[in-house]
Amino acid sequence: MDDKKYFCYICGDEITDKNCTDEHIILNAIGGHLHSYTIICKDCNTRMGETADAKLAEDLSFYTDFLGVKKNRQNEHDQIMKDEDGHEIIVKEGGKSLNLRKPYVTSEDKDGVREISMAVRNRKELEGFLKGMLKRKELTQEQADEILVKAKVTEHHPVLNTSTMISTEAFPSIIKSAANFYVDRTHDTATVKPLVPYIKGQGECKDVLYLHHFKTLPYPEIKGQVTHMIHIEGSEKTGLLYAMMEYYSIYVYMVVIDRNYTGKDVNMTYTYDVVAGQEVDRNFDLPLTMKDLEDFRNLPHDEYVKYLPYVKKRADAVMAIWDLKKNQDELHDVIENAFAKFPEGCEMTPERMAVVQKDIFDFFEKIILESMARKEKRRN
Repeated sequence: MDDKKYFCYICGDEITDKNCTDEHIILNAIGGHLHSYTIICKDCNTRMGETADAKLAEDLSFYTDFLGVKKNRQNEHDQIMKDEDGHEIIVKEGGKSLNLRKPYVTSEDKDGVREISMAVRNRKELEGFLKGMLKRKELTQEQADEILVKAKVTEHHPVLNTSTMISTEAFPSIIKSAANFYVDRTHDTATVKPLVPYIKGQGECKDVLYLHHFKTLPYPEIKGQVTHMIHIEGSEKTGLLYAMMEYYSIYVYMVVIDRNYTGKDVNMTYTYDVVAGQEVDRNFDLPLTMKDLEDFRNLPHDEYVKYLPYVKKRADAVMAIWDLKKNQDELHDVIENAFAKFPEGCEMTPERMAVVQKDIFDFFEKIILESMARKEKRRN
């Protein structure tokens, strides 16, 4: 600690060498790398880590795991998602393992012809279903044999549920990150004091926290970037000092720090690209007023839903990054396995290279066919 005095903005205690703590301004559990020893004491940090912080980390764990975000503790979570057919799948190891949660069987009559559709986890399960249907005389042996012949292995492709928002239990953590950043940059604890009850879970967080969507973001979007961002802006002209909190380039919340702001103009931004693992420059102006925030919150439903396609577009861009990363990992494995077919150190003759090239070609052919099949499903 230096000679300057710092105080915990939550409890007011002076921060000393004995009670200082390494506080991540954006949670380490979601890949936050900005931290400070001079904004919060150890006791307050510990209490928050057990409640709202943990809930926010859980709510965002899908993106953290799928993107392979670097953090101190690599604790991945199993995710329950849906694929493009609407079937629930269990996603393990950050997307490396995708399996049906349960079998799906549908049957319907079309123009006098019975159509049966099955999605099962393995051939043994398929045979079990067919055996049961034969026993109940729901199909003939010939039909069962035809299903077995036509059965094929397909890969699941998870679809993001962009209607899911961060849970209210996590809201205090969002507010805390905004206060953390403001105090770290200004050492002004008085201005954030009104936020403390909400950080402690003692107030209705929606008093100061506003969900916000954009059709067009106030800064240029760069392909391949997935960012956490804190942008603090305020001016006497707008009468508002607020923090714009962005998580994984998808979720945006506004934290009202002072709704009757009369101080100097403030504009400061911290942005971290979780894919590249580095801080990026981002500068912009977004002079919002309390009326702007209230107007968006009170939009009629038919107006609000017009923003959702833009949120989905950004979520799809995140999913495309996962697809690319997954394909790169798979290609690496294909190449390694292809070369592993031959003794280490042996001469790579044209015949052997042809074997390697075929494996690589087959991989790219599979990727192209899967991509074409997904596009066809979307059109239908």
